[in-house]
Amino acid sequence: MDNDVRASDPPASKLRDTYALIGRARIAAVVDDFYDRVRRHPALAGPFGIVTDWDEHKARLTHFWWLSLGGPAYRQDRYRVAEKHISVGVTHDLIDDWLGLFQETLNDHLPEEVAALWFARASNMGASLRLMADYYD
Repeated sequence: MDNDVRASDPPASKLRDTYALIGRARIAAVVDDFYDRVRRHPALAGPFGIVTDWDEHKARLTHFWWLSLGGPAYRQDRYRVAEKHISVGVTHDLIDDWLGLFQETLNDHLPEEVAALWFARASNMGASLRLMADYYD
């Protein structure tokens, strides 16, 4: 068995089609609730204090997740994930807090199996952000 793939990991095709299982309205609802929680979180509220237009931020992140979960583009946004996260000083602890809060939000909105698919994608992003944080540390 390939060391990079665990038996419990969902197949890539299922991750690519997660957008269709969830739908854009539910992705938007998760994103909306999640960022409301972020704004109240003791560690995450500070770094996200740079956001000045929360409605636009949520719209951008809804599109980001739609794309990340396999959906076709419906906005012309360009995402600079590394640049945005470096500028706020992302750390492993912040990533852990973000992932924990994100999983909690997903579990409150989605059936367990569907939440697990989306969280698998978020976890992969978290791993990439950790590598980036180490590189720029």
